[in-house]
Formats: sequence, C-alpha cells, structure tokens
Amino acid sequence: MIITALDIGSAQIKGIVADQKKDGSLEILSVFKEPSAGFRRGVLVDVEETIRTLRSLMLDLQKVSKKAVQNIFVNVNSEHIKSRPSKGVAAVARADSEINQDDIDRVLQASRAIKLSPNHLILHNITREYIVDEIGDIQDPLGMTGNRLEANTLTIEAFAPHVHTLTKTIERVGGKVGGLLFNPLAASRAVLSKRQKDLGVLMIDFGFGTTSMAVFEENKLMYAKSLPLGSAYLTNDIAIGLKTSVDIAEKLKLNYGFALAKKIPRREIIKLEEIDSSMEQEVSRRFLSEIIEIRLAEILDLVNNELKVLGRQARLPAGIVMTGGGVKLAGLVELAKQELKLASQIGFPDLSAFEVTNPAHQELLDDPEFATTIGLLLWGNQDEGRNILRGNSIKNFLRNLIP
Repeated sequence: MIITALDIGSAQIKGIVADQKKDGSLEILSVFKEPSAGFRRGVLVDVEETIRTLRSLMLDLQKVSKKAVQNIFVNVNSEHIKSRPSKGVAAVARADSEINQDDIDRVLQASRAIKLSPNHLILHNITREYIVDEIGDIQDPLGMTGNRLEANTLTIEAFAPHVHTLTKTIERVGGKVGGLLFNPLAASRAVLSKRQKDLGVLMIDFGFGTTSMAVFEENKLMYAKSLPLGSAYLTNDIAIGLKTSVDIAEKLKLNYGFALAKKIPRREIIKLEEIDSSMEQEVSRRFLSEIIEIRLAEILDLVNNELKVLGRQARLPAGIVMTGGGVKLAGLVELAKQELKLASQIGFPDLSAFEVTNPAHQELLDDPEFATTIGLLLWGNQDEGRNILRGNSIKNFLRNLIP
C-alpha cells in the first residue's frame, strides 16, 4: 500500500511517499520540499493560489506512483484548534461482566458527547486511560471483567470551515485525504520516545508561521496547542529593525543570527555586501541577535504561560524537545533552557521504521524540519487510532456539519 504524507506549512510543503511492506516497514520512494502558497499561520487563506501549487504537486506524485494521490495524510494547524479533557461512562453489557469491543466503542462514543464551540468539529478524541469499577490507569480493558467502564480522553476540536476548505482543495486537484492530524501530534510521534513521554516532556515545533506544542506525562497526552507566532516574525522584525528587505533579513537570520545576544561581541560587524553585492551597509551582529532574542523570548513566554495553566512550569523531568525548521537558529537550545528552566535539546526524527536506499532522501529526512512529515507517515502506517478520521468518513462527517 502506498502512503503519502504532506506537511503543508506557510512557507514550504514537505512530503514523503512510501510503500508499506507486509512486515510493517516503509520503503521510501520519494522525499521532496517545495515552496508553499496560500497559507497563513497554518490556515488556508487563498484557495486558488494553493490549487495552483497543489495541482503541480499532484502531477509529480503520480509520476512516483498512480496510487500516491489516493491515501494522503495531511497536517492540520491553526491557533483556533483547541484541546480539552473529556470523559465517557458506560455500563458493561454482558451478563458475565466481561468487557468486549462494543463496550469500549460505546464508552469512547460517550466521551465525544461534548458541547462543541459554534461551527467546530472533533478532529481527534485521544484516549488517556480507561477506568474499570473505579480502578484507573488501564490502557486496554478488553477481556477484563467489571460493571462500569469509563474513559478519560483528550478531545481536540477544530474550526470546521478550515478543515472543510483544506480537504475540498486537495480533492479538487485530484487527491484523496486518508487522514488528518493536528500538527504537534504528528511532530511528537516522530521525535519523542516512550521514556520521555513517561517522565514528562514538552515538545515544541518551531514553524514558519506557527509554533506548536504538546505536553506528555505518564505516556499520556496532557495538552496540545498551536500559537500564531513563528520564525517568519523574526525575519519581519529584522527587516524593520535593520531597514532591509525581507529576503536579506531571512539570510541574515540564517547565516548570522544567534538567539543569545550577550554571547556575541559588541564589535562584531556584518558586511551586507557579503549577502548582496549591491549593498554597502554594515550592521552590528549583536544588534541582530538582540532583535532575534526579544522575539524568541516572547514566543517562549507564551509557551511558559501554557505550562503555568497546566501546573507543569519547570516540572517536566524529560525537559524540552524542539523540532521544526526554526530550531536551526544557533543558540536556541540555550535560550529555551534559560527561559523555561528546563533541560533542552533538538529533536531529530526516528527513522528506524524506514528503508531508505537513496542517500539524498536520507539527508533530507534526517532533519528536524521533517519531523511533522515523518510523524504523519508513521501514523498513517500504523493507523494509530480511532484518533484519525479517515477516507470517506471525513467526507461524510463534514457533509453533515457544513451546509
């Protein structure tokens, strides 16, 4: 079976096409990275512009395999996506009190019976634990005996028009959505180990238009959120502060930027002619780094505020694992450690489930910015869950919700 993963971001589209083998492994057929269009802060805002980009992409996918457009797993990302705990309760139906799959399905369905915000839909309903006759922390109650079954879940709801627009746009260019996954869940799937999730860990995915986060503890997803600030805001601040074009500002950020300004000597100067021969201006690298640090500290402060609400500020033993294209900025690990008072590290995707024969593919995949794409592929391969709306169920679900 061919599986395609598409991470559609505000600046880039990253994708992987893989062949699912009988033993569950994945043979990588194609890996690509292309400019994106029509997205802002993770949300599709210009359908026609996106269609032009995706139509060309679908033609390229069909050259890899005709089936590559038939089972596409796509990330969903927006500041409007919310997560909140939910609970379902059901009586065990069998006379001998043995819990069967019907009981589990009923209790999970009961946990979805929540009052949604206007024009929202349930994107995921992720099981944290089952409780049998008031005994909790059960991962799989199938075959156990009891009279009362409960499920504690984390419900993730999305703004329905955003989801509908995304799926319909992909369908218009000939693609078929196999599953949708909230961005931080995909990234977490690729970079976090079970031990980290057991101990307690914060995953931060620094994207171009958004910064996503997920908190795990005791191997349970505690919280997930996307913030409407990303590395693009650093670039814009640099362009304003140094009075340069956005293109020059991006190059300055990538080539000379540092997240901790105090570590840059005050006398260090950047000659802009090294970036653009038509420019004679000189700028202070210390000043450049101060601009970057101020904006990054603001983003990290927003993350810290979310941890405060959870009661997990500076209380996650496995610390912070950071991924996404924005983590390539030098000094970010040290700044995150300083601002959040937690051990910090860069998260590289786990490639153990993949068969990669092309060295160029290996180089692309072994990169933090491919974490979300790899996570989408892993979820699609293992079908983790009744947590993903698949195929026709997406279409039918949206048809019922949206006129």
